[in-house]
Amino acid sequence: MIETILNLYEMEYFRFILTLLLSFLTGLEMREYGKTLGNAYFIGTVRTYTLIGMVGYIFYILDPSWRLYIAGLGVLALLFGLFYHHKLQEKQKGIITLLAALLVYAYAPIIMTQPLWFTALIFVSIIFVVNAKTQMQTLLESVDNTEIITFSKLMLLSVVIWPLLPTTPISSMIPMSFSKVWMAVVVVSGISYIGYLLQRYFFKEKGFLVSGILGGIYSSTATTVVLSRQSKTLQAYEYTFVAAIMLATGMMHARLLVIIGFLNFPLFQVILLPLGALGGISLVGGYILSRIKSDAIPKNEHAKQLNVNPLELGVALVFAMMFVLMSVATHYFVAHYGISGLNIMALISGFTDIDPFILSLINTNYSISQNAIISAILIAVGSNNLFKGIIALALGSRRVGWISVGTLGSLSILTVFIAFIIGK
Repeated sequence: MIETILNLYEMEYFRFILTLLLSFLTGLEMREYGKTLGNAYFIGTVRTYTLIGMVGYIFYILDPSWRLYIAGLGVLALLFGLFYHHKLQEKQKGIITLLAALLVYAYAPIIMTQPLWFTALIFVSIIFVVNAKTQMQTLLESVDNTEIITFSKLMLLSVVIWPLLPTTPISSMIPMSFSKVWMAVVVVSGISYIGYLLQRYFFKEKGFLVSGILGGIYSSTATTVVLSRQSKTLQAYEYTFVAAIMLATGMMHARLLVIIGFLNFPLFQVILLPLGALGGISLVGGYILSRIKSDAIPKNEHAKQLNVNPLELGVALVFAMMFVLMSVATHYFVAHYGISGLNIMALISGFTDIDPFILSLINTNYSISQNAIISAILIAVGSNNLFKGIIALALGSRRVGWISVGTLGSLSILTVFIAFIIGK
């Protein structure tokens, strides 16, 4: 079926019909959009958009040098200019319909020169943007401008700087390139940013359990700190807090799998079963604990959000430095102490941020087996789980602390046990 459509796409009559159809449908959409404008002026009717698409197609095929097509564009621009001048005199400023008409005029060269998927993407994008006015305004009003600027800066740096970074190893002590370092920073920060956005803008005031799930995408350790501190002042919800911490831990496993899948897919295929199973145990444990009735029903407004944007340039650069330092330390321990040194590094890293350590393992070619790498990753995960239990004990209420130590400690022992079996 797909092959038949692609074959038709190469035929002249099909392209002409497709141009008319897309122009007609765009006109229909703009007519519906015009109804929302009240007394505002907008361009023509469905027939107008269809004829604009037809004119564009005819002018494009009649003159391969594009002179006739450009001349037609000039005439449209003149007419649109007169139309917009009249709108300005009536104190109206919208140009959405003008831009849509220009895109309809561009259907012909798009269909003639680009693949079918790109044509469909352009059409769907027009429909989406026209219909998303209210949603876009709501989103822009709810999102802090500094968030948008921060996101734009990091994306610009990634697009401009990343291709220019050298792909050769930095040095013998840092067996990875600047390109790999920045790629890892972008991937990890991007995944954390998704959790940050979901928690701050899309699931605000949805309760502790949702905060735990989304916080696990952002940072399970930071989430554990926040939840543990709250448990001291809201002791009536103690089982809910423990459940949220367990859910955050389960999501941390899922987050690590996504990171490993992005950066080292062969390793992901092997570690998926043990790491995924351990994450599933944590999620199931969190769900079971959430079903235990607390002394009161937690109110959604009590749940605090994590407010540090992982895409802030300072945060990203600190993470990059930690990544490089952890790579140097891991390289040293592996070179001088072998597998035992690697496991010690894994155990220590669990009491800090395990992401730089895990990234150093999956982005660098060490003279160790894949099983040794998987074992070290699991030891780091198990150590980090124990660390979160200790955090809950130190910062949380008495019951939350001891239950967290018991559940996360048991999960930690199981994780390390599996790690040593794999590493043998």
